[in-house]
Amino acid sequence: MDANEFDGKDLGDALDAAVKALGRPASELDYEVLEGGRKGVFGLGARPVRIRVAGAVPRAVPGASIPTVEDRMPEGRSAPGAALAEILSKMGFELRIDEARHDGTLELMLDGPDRKRRTAKDGEVLAALEFVLNRMGRRAWPDEPPVRLMCSGFRSERDDELVEMVRATAAQVARSGHPQRLHAMNPYERRVVHMTVRELPGLTTVSEGDGFMKRVRVEKIAT
Repeated sequence: MDANEFDGKDLGDALDAAVKALGRPASELDYEVLEGGRKGVFGLGARPVRIRVAGAVPRAVPGASIPTVEDRMPEGRSAPGAALAEILSKMGFELRIDEARHDGTLELMLDGPDRKRRTAKDGEVLAALEFVLNRMGRRAWPDEPPVRLMCSGFRSERDDELVEMVRATAAQVARSGHPQRLHAMNPYERRVVHMTVRELPGLTTVSEGDGFMKRVRVEKIAT
């Protein structure tokens, strides 16, 4: 972005950014609107209002610096994490977000006073948020890995159910010799499947399909 350009969630916000950067009142600024902006959903997919100030020359202020986007981002927080924090704030939830990266997946762990509200109805809202973050991520942050949204004390129970299902399927494959395909899963769930079958003698797994959601085939190892 040009040094004479400033953006914000609306025109007033963009003007405030110009005023702070240039040290001049808004009444002295000669500007044009370059982009009208777009609101988006829960802040996701939103585009800022952008203006260009003619002849913008910062007024010297000892010790002052112009804040950047990086300055406004919480230290160490990814773009998906920041987007999720904004969504939760707008929904009125009090939750902490911890981030971790494992095997090509960005894991966002939620914890705090409103944790149980996020996992109501078998985690339907949690799953919906995960879906939205990954769909938005294809355009908004293409360099980030797939997002897995978790809530402290909840996903571990779901993992146990998944492991039991995989072991039952593996037992059928071992008896019949015929491969079995599981339902489409995200990267984390597929990792649980692969690790579970790896512990069982004579069986292996293969991921099938393209994209974020893939199916896993459980089959006997060829001899």
